Amino acid sequence: MSAFETWIAFQTIVIKEMRRYLRIWPQTLLPPAITMTLYFVIFGALIGSRIGEMGGFSYMQFVVPGLIMMAVVTNSYSSNPRLTLPTT
Repeated sequence: MSAFETWIAFQTIVIKEMRRYLRIWPQTLLPPAITMTLYFVIFGALIGSRIGEMGGFSYMQFVVPGLIMMAVVTNSYSSNPRLTLPTT
């Protein structure tokens, strides 16, 4: 495959995925946002208020990076590119 053909293939995949994402953006963005909000409420407000500082950080400062990464990883697995590869 030449460099030009590789570039065309890459463009095709990017355009296809952008169209798919724009078509299903509520399914892609809303569930992780709702889940993360519930985790913030449950772990932050309800549990976090009972736990003191850990190593000089508040409980929310300690938990927030993990919750954000959990949402990113979960979303990346659930919305991977839907490619139809030719089988030979």
